[in-house]
Amino acid sequence: MRTTLILAGLVGLAAAPTACKRSSDSNAPTGECGGMCGRGTRCDGNACVVDYSQDICTSQAVVQEEVPMRPPITSWGECTLDRNQLPKKFRPVDDSQIAQFDPNRPRVMDWSAGEEQLNEPVLNANMREVEYAINECLAVAACYNNGSLKGGRLDLMISLVGKTGKADAVSVTASPDLTVFGIVPCVRKAIADHQFPTYNGPPMTVKYNIEIGGTE
Repeated sequence: MRTTLILAGLVGLAAAPTACKRSSDSNAPTGECGGMCGRGTRCDGNACVVDYSQDICTSQAVVQEEVPMRPPITSWGECTLDRNQLPKKFRPVDDSQIAQFDPNRPRVMDWSAGEEQLNEPVLNANMREVEYAINECLAVAACYNNGSLKGGRLDLMISLVGKTGKADAVSVTASPDLTVFGIVPCVRKAIADHQFPTYNGPPMTVKYNIEIGGTE
């Protein structure tokens, strides 16, 4: 199977004194974001997204650095497991303790937190690790699905907490062919189990989309 990484989008929700140039959307308290967009972000719909057109203070920005990253996955959703070692009756993983992502849920702001955010290289390297865990979910599903899966798309929305480096809410929207044999709860748990780096800043919303080609 093949995959194409569509987007790794960052959304930082912050309320901080103005020290650098900010967009009019970020400053507008009556906008859809309620004036909650922090430095280097702008309001897009009801979410704050990175605004690369702004002048961001270098003292506040996370230093860009070379981040080791595992190679891209070239074989997705192949049944590489010994099917005789799997339970004869499939049982999905329990994801009941993982909250669903809700962009409208109330957020408790920690006013003692700084303004750090994970930079894109760090986030992408960690999401690559998550991809490997997701591929394990697909491999199990493939084994129960006569050895293969059809293609589709996974849309991930993750709420990331800086103090813990953990996702406190995850939603996964999957194409119909990728909803078989517990793929969605397994993907949600794979994300919730991953340890992201901690940072001193407000929560981040991570948008991550994966397209997987079906077997020919």
